Amino acid sequence: MSKNKLGRWIGFTFVLMVIASLLLYTAKDSIIKGEPNVVDGYTKWSPELVEEFGTLPIQDGGRVKPMSTWAGFELLALNGKRKVRFESDGEKVSIGPTEWALDMLFRDEFTQKMEIFQVEDDAVLDMIEMPHENKKRRDRYSMEELQQYLHKVDALRAEVGKKPADDRDPIEKQFMGLVSNIQSYVSLSSHLTPVKEAMAEEGQLNNELRKFSSWVEQWPKLSQYLAMLSQQSGAESEGIRKVAGIIAKRVGDSVYSQVAMYPPIDPKQKSWTKRGDWLSKYMQREVPADADQIEYLKEMEALALAYNEGGESALLTAVKEFKTKAEKRMEARGEGKTMKGELAYEKMDYFYRSLTPFVLGFLVVAFGWVAPASKWGRVCNRIAWVLLIVGTLLVVAGITHRSILMGRPPVGNLYDTIPFITAVAIIVLAFIEWVTKRGVCLGLAFFLAATGMFLAMWYEQSKGVDPMNPLIAVLRSNFWLATHVITITIGYAGGLLTAGLSHIYIFSRVFDIDEGDKKFRRFMTRIVYGGVCFTLFFSLVGTILGGVWANDSWGRFWGWDPKENGALIIVLWTLVILHARMAGYIKEWGMHICAVVLSILVTFSWWHVNFLSIGLHNYGFTGGSGLKAIWTFYVLETLVLCVAISYAINEQLSQKKKKLKSAESSAG
Repeated sequence: MSKNKLGRWIGFTFVLMVIASLLLYTAKDSIIKGEPNVVDGYTKWSPELVEEFGTLPIQDGGRVKPMSTWAGFELLALNGKRKVRFESDGEKVSIGPTEWALDMLFRDEFTQKMEIFQVEDDAVLDMIEMPHENKKRRDRYSMEELQQYLHKVDALRAEVGKKPADDRDPIEKQFMGLVSNIQSYVSLSSHLTPVKEAMAEEGQLNNELRKFSSWVEQWPKLSQYLAMLSQQSGAESEGIRKVAGIIAKRVGDSVYSQVAMYPPIDPKQKSWTKRGDWLSKYMQREVPADADQIEYLKEMEALALAYNEGGESALLTAVKEFKTKAEKRMEARGEGKTMKGELAYEKMDYFYRSLTPFVLGFLVVAFGWVAPASKWGRVCNRIAWVLLIVGTLLVVAGITHRSILMGRPPVGNLYDTIPFITAVAIIVLAFIEWVTKRGVCLGLAFFLAATGMFLAMWYEQSKGVDPMNPLIAVLRSNFWLATHVITITIGYAGGLLTAGLSHIYIFSRVFDIDEGDKKFRRFMTRIVYGGVCFTLFFSLVGTILGGVWANDSWGRFWGWDPKENGALIIVLWTLVILHARMAGYIKEWGMHICAVVLSILVTFSWWHVNFLSIGLHNYGFTGGSGLKAIWTFYVLETLVLCVAISYAINEQLSQKKKKLKSAESSAG
């Protein structure tokens, strides 16, 4: 193999190793190895029922979404992934979010045994004095295991809850996260508790009185009648007291439900009905009857009794009937189109689908590097362009579809910035490649695109929160905010793609891939210079627009907030690079080394400040699960800087030695 080919393959192998290392590091946080727990007697739901139930509407986080989407994020928050795996009757079983939601509502005797509560540090269990022998420090637990310690959880929650969130240590924060997950679990599992079973066996009461909802609907009259009969003695009064006890238990067990699955009667009412503690207060005559609450209870009862008395086939019929009723109300409320859009978005799964053309495209480009000037290289180049266009269209379509569904600009939270920065980087690099036709920017576009999509998937999985939920009030309907966030995010994209180009320059020099091609080196330096200018322009304009928005929203243009400081650092550093280049203080190597430093500063401003838990930009705060990934990135970039600086110094020393030898030979 020639030196040219060997150098390219060494560089390619090195890049693949870096990608694999980063992906493995990111993925390991969601992997808990161990034997699956046993849930004997489990049978899977029919695919038709799972599909129909997954399309039922539910309002959560201020927007209507499919049950499958909601259940996916609920399961992510509890379990750290969208699958629940266990063993049943000697066979391994894996269920998805919709199946899990069906189990939670209709067969919670199974979900009680499923290990779905992910605990990051077993010190959390020590807080509630729960044994965890034969378990790993980071493991999953079932509700059955946690059940007998819930009273300690409640007592400790009140104590830890008194502390401000910022004053809690990491274990206390994890504990409060576990509390939140338990509440979410109970909210769903208790949703059908009052209506899961009939009030009496068939024949003991008439059909209407067998329904719990009938007792609720007629409660003002029935409660007086029950009170009167309870004063009497005999078998009849004993039966009445038994019925009253059943009602009280069902009401008490259902006060935690915060699920909203049925649109209200009034089309103008934005929030869907949640039962919560209404039923308890109503039965104690603290609040009046509520038509929405009673109607909602009846619909849930129809689903519960259908499964309890007729099995899966009856439940499927009841689900279809319920869906038809809900859709009619949603159409009257103007939510029908939104729901269809949500289902289409979930089905398309744009960002995940884009990974295929991006990863394949990177491999095609890499194979083309072996012989770029040959027919093989030209064919690879054309295939790569097709794959890049397909992947880019998927990302842009996903961003656009999300923006339409959210009814706001494409960037509003930390997750939004990931696909947006990825799209900007791809489009800018594709344009440079189209103009220069060097093949360099094409490979970098695929690399950044695949990295961006993996990062988006990791962020969504690690947070377990739907990133499409509406923004807080201060971030809504503000022209200056929209222009500021979009502009500054484009600046972030410019800084990262510029640094990416400099990485190519550094690796090509270190591995001698460019074979001393000075034209290639000057070309890379020119486009990096242009990238720095691009970054400066959008970062500066975005920072100024951010000040205008801050003045409009908070009454001050500048407050030395971490996010503001990060943007200012980017502006100042790009100015330093440009002035140093114009003054001749830095040449090719200096330009690219400074660009790598720029990637660290952009990462700090874009991502790291969200972990500092200070400042007014608290809409972007995230948990600490990604902090290790950030520091890993810093370490890798520092290694790149060390290699680049060492190589540049060594090259300069070599050139000086050559000049000295040349001068000596001339003198001699």
